[in-house]
Amino acid sequence: ETFRISLVVKTFKGKKEAPEHVMWIMGRSKEDSADLFVQFDEPKDSKGLRFLFQVKSKQEPKAFMYLPTTRKTVPLGMENPSIALGGTGLTMEDIQGFIPKSGEKENLLREETVEGRDCYVIQIILPEGKGERLLWVSKKDFLVIKSQHVDSQGNVKRTFQVVEFFKTEKGREFPREEEIVIPEKNTRIRLRQDNAVFGIEIPEEL
Repeated sequence: ETFRISLVVKTFKGKKEAPEHVMWIMGRSKEDSADLFVQFDEPKDSKGLRFLFQVKSKQEPKAFMYLPTTRKTVPLGMENPSIALGGTGLTMEDIQGFIPKSGEKENLLREETVEGRDCYVIQIILPEGKGERLLWVSKKDFLVIKSQHVDSQGNVKRTFQVVEFFKTEKGREFPREEEIVIPEKNTRIRLRQDNAVFGIEIPEEL
C-alpha cells in the first residue's frame, strides 16, 4: 500500500506555542519492507529538509537526512532516540516506536476499549532494561490508537494517542489528528493530516 499525507505539526511547551511546521509524508509498505519519506515545506528555515526511513525484514532499520543548505545526505542512527526531526519536537523515538527491532519481545496483555474502540493491548519489552512500550491496536482496522513508552521505573515518558479519525473512500478509518505528550518536558505536540491520498504511484528515485 502507498500513500501521501500533508501534515501540520504544532508544538506547545507549557502554554507557549512554537512555530507551526508543514510537511508532507510519502510511504510505501510491503509484506517484508516499508519506506517512509518526509519533506518539510514550512517554516522557511526548515524548507527542503528531508528524511528517509527504510525498514526491511530481518535487517536493522536505516535512516537518512538531507540538508538543503549543504545539499548533502547523511545517515542517522536509529539507535539514538533523541535525534530531533526539524525542530518539531518529534524525535527518532516517535518514528521507531512503530518499527519492531531485534531484541524486543512482544506480549498480548489484555483487551481494552479506547474512545469507544475495542483494542488489543500489546506490550513490547525493550532490550537492555530500557522499559517497555504499550500499544493499543484497534481490532477492526488494526490501527495504533494509543501508545506509551514506560521506563524501567514505571514512569510514562511519552504518550501518543489519536484524537480524531476520518474515513477513506474504501470506508476504512484513518487518523486525522494525533497528540503526543512528553510529561518531563512539559511538551504537547499536535499532528493533523490536512490531506491524504492512497494507492498512488511513487517514483523509484525517491
